[in-house]
Amino acid sequence: MSKESKRLNQMTTNQKKPKKYGCLKGFLIVILVLLILGGIVYGAAHTMLSRLDREELEELNVSQEILDLKKGMGVMNIALFGVDSRDDAYTNTRSDAMMVFSFNSKTNQAYLTSVVRDTFAYINEDHGFEKINHAYAYGGPTLAVQAINENFDLDIQKYVTVNFNAVEFIINRLGGVEVDVQDYELQELNRVINEMNHEVSGEEADLLEGTGVQTLNGRQAVAYMRIRKVGNGDYERMERQRRVITLVAQKAFSYNKVKLLGLMHDFLPYIQTNLTTNEIISLGTQLLLSGEREIEQLQFPQTELSYGSILNDGLYYLVPVTLEDNVVEWHTKVYGIDRYTPTSGVLNINEKIINYTGLY
Repeated sequence: MSKESKRLNQMTTNQKKPKKYGCLKGFLIVILVLLILGGIVYGAAHTMLSRLDREELEELNVSQEILDLKKGMGVMNIALFGVDSRDDAYTNTRSDAMMVFSFNSKTNQAYLTSVVRDTFAYINEDHGFEKINHAYAYGGPTLAVQAINENFDLDIQKYVTVNFNAVEFIINRLGGVEVDVQDYELQELNRVINEMNHEVSGEEADLLEGTGVQTLNGRQAVAYMRIRKVGNGDYERMERQRRVITLVAQKAFSYNKVKLLGLMHDFLPYIQTNLTTNEIISLGTQLLLSGEREIEQLQFPQTELSYGSILNDGLYYLVPVTLEDNVVEWHTKVYGIDRYTPTSGVLNINEKIINYTGLY
């Protein structure tokens, strides 16, 4: 098949996708915001934040080219991972959600960028090009951060990881969330609830008896967010996640200071990170003083700069078209510069993606 034929096939596939691809894995937003609020409200109370499970990253090998390029730009980036784990372990599991939280101290603007888990990306010499969410399974947060850094020209050295248990716990503590379950969702939702009852520790959740507006407990809500085999697949799945995050955030932020701190105190042990207490407090203070309340939502790769397709290995990928264009657009936006010049590393990966997929 010629490159042009491949490109036409890819365009046909792409046209089936919604124009808006807001890949926000919601619970990560709530946990990050509450974590930051802990730094703001508690200030020097290190005792509470010491409950965090701290796991350091190994050598990240951020290139000197990147460090020199980003020096003085005033942007801090943190990797956020939601892992597909059925217990409290964070190893040998894929990242079901990948995000980058960015704060530009020069513009006082915060950004939350979803990294699409099916992105065709370079992992490392041992694994070559695969779905980017496989990196966490191969090498934990260290390799996952390395993959994000190398593919997107970032300098991330800090991360936060949570699993399904954390999400279930928080929603239960908030008294559940009220959602409108559709007819076509019910069977698949109950299937996922049943699956979680067998695979996840803790109290089992009841199956739903019908559709319509109803309050879902933590496990039911997590199952609702995981539905992907009905409706519009992954895209509608992300819409459900955004719906739940909105409801969770509204409930959490309606709490008074005492109740909010109690919630935070209880869920902190579910979080794994290498952020220090001082870094959390510093970040929270910066955001508070910035006066900025809106977090702008972005995506890697962008819908308009990617194609979804089954490649030669028989698997579906979202291919950045091109990786270079995606990196330029993202940096221009987040770093507030006229036009970003990608590093030699990204240009090399970009060329390999084009050669493998024929998309450019």
